[in-house]
Amino acid sequence: MVISIDDIKKIKQLLVEEDAAGIQPIIIPPLEKQSTQTNTSILTQDVVDSLLRHKQYKGVKQGSFETYKKRLDGFAKQYPLLPLETRIIMNYLEQFKGDTRRYKQNQHDSLNMLYKHALRFFEIPQNPLDNLERPTITQKPIRTLSLEEVCKVDSVVYIITERAVWELTFGHGWRQIEVRRITAGDVRSIQDGVIWCRGKEREEFAPILPETQLLLEQLANGLEDDECVIRSTRIRAGRTQPLGEDGMRQLIQRIISRSGTKYQGHDLRRTFCTLVREASGDEFLAMRLARDKIPGVNDRYINADPAKLRKSLIRYSPLTLIRQKVKAGENLVETGEIRTPRPEEAAQNILQA
Repeated sequence: MVISIDDIKKIKQLLVEEDAAGIQPIIIPPLEKQSTQTNTSILTQDVVDSLLRHKQYKGVKQGSFETYKKRLDGFAKQYPLLPLETRIIMNYLEQFKGDTRRYKQNQHDSLNMLYKHALRFFEIPQNPLDNLERPTITQKPIRTLSLEEVCKVDSVVYIITERAVWELTFGHGWRQIEVRRITAGDVRSIQDGVIWCRGKEREEFAPILPETQLLLEQLANGLEDDECVIRSTRIRAGRTQPLGEDGMRQLIQRIISRSGTKYQGHDLRRTFCTLVREASGDEFLAMRLARDKIPGVNDRYINADPAKLRKSLIRYSPLTLIRQKVKAGENLVETGEIRTPRPEEAAQNILQA
């Protein structure tokens, strides 16, 4: 728009007339730079609840949903009003310690998801994590148990729940969360040695050893189809409760510590893959049995026959390697001790005697 000289003269004349009439002109103060806003008036828990509702609508797995809820509820408890300053977010994340920074990265990703949701649905002015680089993860060397060490652990697994968890993690390569998700209905639906696995990445059929199936059937006895079979020994409200994430970690750590070895729970899955590869000479098979991603191979173009996988599992499972040593009469531990027999093995020995 172009203002002519005549227009300027008219404006000046109007100002003179207003001044003569005693009308005070409106004075607009200069804009001041706004200070950085630290918090909004938005309740953090409202944003968390909204995000979780959207995740449920999307259909995320229950385990992922519970993980999101656990992380974000802790943030909402510490900051009732949604903070907007990057410095505050950094201070919160710095409390998560660890050599690899994996836990800190997971927390960072959860908060970034929360603030992206707040931008879309709560109209906050900015995402404070845009100015905060994602923590990098330091990879530790892979630690696995030797066959002698796993024999030590196997010799001190006593109760049925411990035995089922041990056989599924070490003997089948299952993740801890996959073990916790097994329901009584899944156990009763086992056919031809194949069970439905509610995996971390996807749900699919997986082979299971006959002796491990028997353990799960005992644990499933008396439970409803939708109830998890791996349960705590503690009685609450008149009955046992499903074993949680912390309980599972403590159970495995208790077994490992009892044997005198020093490893973490996830080392059992790595040990499974390592021993299967050594026994079979096939890295592809080890990763397929563990239902893990295989570099350079698209799972959509490979159909793994559960029956063939079961035969491979029976042949190459580390549990089979242990029993082969027992059958051959070899000592299983460095001290020269023989592995404590499983309950059914002890019963069989009595019958034979």
